[in-house]
Amino acid sequence: MLCRRCNHVFHRSSLPRSLLSARNSNSVSAPRPQFKREWKLHPMFSIPVVCFSLGFWQIERRKAKLKFLEDVNARYNLEAVPLDCSFEYDEYTPVLVTGEYDYSHEFYLGPRHELVDYRDKGQPGGYHSIVPMTLDTGERILVDRGWVSSRSKRPVGQLPGQVQQKGYIRYPEPPVMAILAPPPGSSNTYIWRDSDMMGRIAESLPITVELMAEHTTKDGPIAGQTRLSVYNKHMEYIITWFGLGIASLFFIIRYKRKPKNIPKVFK
Repeated sequence: MLCRRCNHVFHRSSLPRSLLSARNSNSVSAPRPQFKREWKLHPMFSIPVVCFSLGFWQIERRKAKLKFLEDVNARYNLEAVPLDCSFEYDEYTPVLVTGEYDYSHEFYLGPRHELVDYRDKGQPGGYHSIVPMTLDTGERILVDRGWVSSRSKRPVGQLPGQVQQKGYIRYPEPPVMAILAPPPGSSNTYIWRDSDMMGRIAESLPITVELMAEHTTKDGPIAGQTRLSVYNKHMEYIITWFGLGIASLFFIIRYKRKPKNIPKVFK
């Protein structure tokens, strides 16, 4: 070992032990615990970002659904107006139709529950009877007369001659269970309301009017089967997505704040 002042060489063995121990203790110091604070972009941060984005999207969906329900309830209580086939009505608009039924083309929609007070409280396994009507203007439309328990031909309950009835405009339904459905036009029974196909077969316009409850026929179709309940569970989806986002963000923060592995002090 070389002395810096006098350039004298000392052997390690000639130094006192107290100096050696003090030198060794000062040369190596234990590192302090350090925590990870690297808040850079990390793939794990995409989880809460996606969850929060879906939560805000569901908020907008809920606003639109509530606005739609408000508009439907407002239209539902309006006074029925005479049907004008050249005018495009909003769904659930009450209209007044005058014409004569054509029972040679009767379609069945189902199976469907019987609605009582707009809910599935009635008998299960029935069908909606949809019959073409020739209006007094010469145009033909489709009229959903109501719920029946079977698809058999029923002379009882059929209304001869010209009738005047009120109902609601209904749009075609989206296809469901298309694999189980018979080929279009091969049967008079439909799983969903396919107004276009029914209209082509019956040579009528693809306009469907669902009769009001006051037009129930004795021993015939039970009218008033308009379902106003719309699927609206967006609040549950909002809570779910925001909950997942907060939980994932909490675990990411805990993971990022874990202390580093403290290296061993070499003796």
